[in-house]
Amino acid sequence: MSPAVQSRPDVEVFQEIAVIEHFMRMAIQRHLPPGMTYAHYEALQHMVREGDGQTPVQLANAMLMSKAAMTNVLQKMEQAGWIAVLADTSDRRKKRIRITRSGLDAHASVLRAFRWKSDALRSAFTEAEFRDALPFLKALRVFLEDISVATDAPAVAFHR
Repeated sequence: MSPAVQSRPDVEVFQEIAVIEHFMRMAIQRHLPPGMTYAHYEALQHMVREGDGQTPVQLANAMLMSKAAMTNVLQKMEQAGWIAVLADTSDRRKKRIRITRSGLDAHASVLRAFRWKSDALRSAFTEAEFRDALPFLKALRVFLEDISVATDAPAVAFHR
């Protein structure tokens, strides 16, 4: 006789998040132009949404990557012509990343190819459903950020 499965909503939430992320990543990867990886697309997406001109360290932090991994991604993106790496005008030791016209076009082509899937998602769920999910997801993210940087177990439980 197999052991009884216990309901663990906390475990189920993380499983659902992982599966959602996997399906979203796979859906986008199917529409990437030749030579573009998901990491390249994520960097372009971040720069389009948040504005370019960030440093490699800022991008690495935003994308939850090491500086070395981000440097590798940026070098390949620069070789492909999607970004330009420029010296910071106020501090020549720093670099600033700018998205190029080619990068904007590559990003737009992915969005065009992916559009029908985005439209299907928006028609399957209401804006209110997405909005209602956000407070819990944001609180969960902040909580995980807080405990991920903690070095010792707290004397008392974390509270939000």
